[in-house]
Amino acid sequence: MNKNVIEKVEYLRAKIRYHDGKYYVSNMPEIEDYEYDQLMKQLEMLENSHPQLITPDSPTQRVSGEPVPEFKSVEHKIPMLSIENTYSEEELREFDRRIRRKLKNTRLSDIAGRTSAQEGSLELIEEIEYVIEHKIDGVAISLWYENGIFTRGATRGNGIRGDDVTANLRTVKDIPLRFLCDDHIRIPPSIEIRGEIYLPDGDFQILNQRREEEGEPLFANPRNAAAGSLKLLNPQTTAKRPLRLFAYAFGYYGDSKFTDHIECLETIKKFGLPVNPHYKLCKNMDEAISYCNLWESRRSELEYQVDGMVIKVNSLGLHGILGSTSKAPRWVISYKYQPEESTTKIETIKVQVGKTGILTPVAELDPVPLSGTTVSRASLYNFDEIERKDIRVGDCVIVRKAGEIIPQVVKVLKEKRTGNEQRFDVPEKCPACEGDVIKEEVYLKCHNPLCTAQAKRRIVYFASRNAMNIEGLGPALIEQLVDKKIINDYADIYSLKVDDLVPLERMGEKSAQNLITEIEKSKSRDLHLLVCALGIQNIGSHAAEVLSKEFGTLDKLMNASVEELEEIFEIGSITAKSLVDFFSNSHTQDVIRKLKTAGVNLTAISRHTKSVSPIAEKSFVVTGTLNGYTRKEAEGIIKNLGGRVSSAVSSKTDFLIAGESPGSKLTKAKELGTTILNTEEFEKLINL
Repeated sequence: MNKNVIEKVEYLRAKIRYHDGKYYVSNMPEIEDYEYDQLMKQLEMLENSHPQLITPDSPTQRVSGEPVPEFKSVEHKIPMLSIENTYSEEELREFDRRIRRKLKNTRLSDIAGRTSAQEGSLELIEEIEYVIEHKIDGVAISLWYENGIFTRGATRGNGIRGDDVTANLRTVKDIPLRFLCDDHIRIPPSIEIRGEIYLPDGDFQILNQRREEEGEPLFANPRNAAAGSLKLLNPQTTAKRPLRLFAYAFGYYGDSKFTDHIECLETIKKFGLPVNPHYKLCKNMDEAISYCNLWESRRSELEYQVDGMVIKVNSLGLHGILGSTSKAPRWVISYKYQPEESTTKIETIKVQVGKTGILTPVAELDPVPLSGTTVSRASLYNFDEIERKDIRVGDCVIVRKAGEIIPQVVKVLKEKRTGNEQRFDVPEKCPACEGDVIKEEVYLKCHNPLCTAQAKRRIVYFASRNAMNIEGLGPALIEQLVDKKIINDYADIYSLKVDDLVPLERMGEKSAQNLITEIEKSKSRDLHLLVCALGIQNIGSHAAEVLSKEFGTLDKLMNASVEELEEIFEIGSITAKSLVDFFSNSHTQDVIRKLKTAGVNLTAISRHTKSVSPIAEKSFVVTGTLNGYTRKEAEGIIKNLGGRVSSAVSSKTDFLIAGESPGSKLTKAKELGTTILNTEEFEKLINL
C-alpha cells in the first residue's frame, strides 16, 4: 500500500471531521457546501480504489448500503428513566423545597466528587443551583462511544431496553462517527451520551408538503416525523430526512471525574456533539422560574419545537444523594407549557385519496380560531386513529396545533354527547373509483391504476410550482377536467385546446388562452423538472436533479437497470427499484409516448453561464419569505446562472438574499459584513 494514499485518506477524514464540527456544533462553517462535497468525493474515490482502508468511523460510512431486517432490542447499562412533569410554578417551588428538606443536614463535605479544597467544609447547603434547558419535543436516544468511536445507538424504549437504531443514527450528521475533540482532551474508553433527535420546523413543513404532493399521509408533528424516521428499515431513506441532535447529558461515564452538569455539557461540546445553546445556570429556583417564563413567550422564535423547560440540580454529587424512584430521578423536573387549544365540533369526516392511493380521513370542523389562524379542517391520519380515540361525526372535540403547525384532534368530549353522534365506518371501497382497498400497515390503499382521485393528485403535482410549474392549472380546474373526462392523465394536458377550457367554471376566452400559453411554455422545462413531475415514488426534486445530470435524457433513464441506478451516489436500492417498476409499467409508457408526441422536452438543458453572469461562481444563502419567489425558485435561478447555494452563512458567503422574517442568518450576515439583498435587489442582479 502506497504510504501517500494512507496519509491522504487520513488527511481528508480529519479535514471533513473538522468542518463537520464547524458546521454542526459551532454553527460557524468555514467552507461552502460545494467545497465540502469535493472533499467527500475525493475520500470516496480513494476508499473505492482501496476498500481495505475503509473504517466504520470514516465520514463516507454514514449510510449503510443494506436495509436492516429488524431492530434488535438492547439493554441500557443505566436505565433511561422518565422525568416528572409539572405545569405550575408552585409545584416547581415544592420541588425545590422537597430537595432542600432532603438535603437539610447535608454539608459540602458530604458530596462525592468535591475538590480537596472543599472536602473539609462544614458549610450546610441552603441554596440549590439549577441548570435550565429547553425540553426539545423529539425522541430520546443513547449513543455509545468506544475510544471515541461511535459504536451503538438506541432509542429509550421502556427505559430498560430500547431498539438498536445504530444504522439510522449514523446518517444523522450532527452525530460524529469519531469524537472531534483536540488531542489533549482525554477520551474515556467507554462513554454513553444521551440526547434528543428532532426535526426543525422548516424541514418538517417541507417534508409534509412533499408527502402531501406525493399523496402520502402527513406526519402529525415534528416529533412523530423524527420517531418514524428513526424506525425506517432502510437507512438510505432515513438519510433523506434532515434529522438533528441536541445532546444533553452523559448516561454512563466510567471513571471520568465530573462535579456538575454544566461541566458535562461543556465536555460533550468538546467531544464534538451539539448542545442546545440556551441552557443557563441559575443560582436558585426563583431565577430558574424567571428563565422558564422568559422562554414561554419567546419559544416562537425558535426553529424547533419545545414543550417546556427541564430543570436539573447542577451538582452531580447531589444527584447521588437525591437518588431516583423506580420511574424518575429526584434531581430533575420538567416545567411544561400549556398548549393552546380550542373546542369545536366535527361537522363531517371526508376521505381523501392521494396520488399513491392512500386513503386519509379528514375532519371538517366548525371553524374556530387557534394560534393566530382559523382552523376548519384537521387530518385524522388513519382509520386506526379514529377507532382509538372513538371519534364520531357530531362530536365536540378539543383541537390543538400539533407542533403548533398542523391542526390535530386531541380529545373527544364524550360528556357532551347527545346521542345523535354517528360512528364513521371504515371504507371497504375507494370513495373515488369504488375499487377495492387493501390495508398496508396502518393505512388503507386503493390499487386501481385508473382511479380518478389518484389521477387528479398526480396531475396537480405534475403542474405544481416545484414540478412543471404550469401557472393557472390549479386543483379546482383539474377537478373539472378529470370529472368531465376531458383529460385522464397529465400527458393529456398538452392536448387541451381553448374550446375545451372556455365552457368550464371561472374560465373565459382570455383565461383559457393564457393557460394554453402557460402549458406551451412548460414544454421547454428542463429534464429534472419533468422527472420530478412524473410522481415516481421516492423521487423528489433533488433525486430528479441527480438522475437528470447522470443520464441526460429520459430515454436513457427509462432503460437503466436497477444495478446501474444503484451505482449512482444518493440513489439506493429502494429508489432504484421504484424507478424500474415505474418505467416498466405499460400505463407509464403510454403516458410518456404522449408526452413525446406533444413535444415536451425530454433532455437535460446544458447551460453555459461562466463569465456571462455576475452570479457565476458566487456563493448565496437564501432566507426568509421572498416576494414573488419561493426559496426553491430563487435557489434554482442562482444555480442556473452558475452560482452556488449554501444553507448556512459563513465568511465565504458573497450574498444573503433576505425576505421577510429572515431569522438568525441575517444577524450572522451583518456580523460578517456579507452583502445583503432584498428581493428587488436580487432581481436587478440576476437581470444584469
